[in-house]
Amino acid sequence: MHTLAMHQLVTTNQEAHRAPVQPFTIEQAHMIMQFHVACRAARCPRKAAAVDVLVDGGRMVLSPIRPR
Repeated sequence: MHTLAMHQLVTTNQEAHRAPVQPFTIEQAHMIMQFHVACRAARCPRKAAAVDVLVDGGRMVLSPIRPR
């Protein structure tokens, strides 16, 4: 189980927020979204990359009124 405390331990290192070298798979993107739940995609390139994959794959629809 992934908890917020676990997320904070894993993602305190700035390298954990870097964009991936290769695009994520859908499954990887889901996992990244869980680990980076407290991040804003606008400030976390890794979460932004996961969001892009999920949107492109039809697994996520962005809100027209709320920021990423």
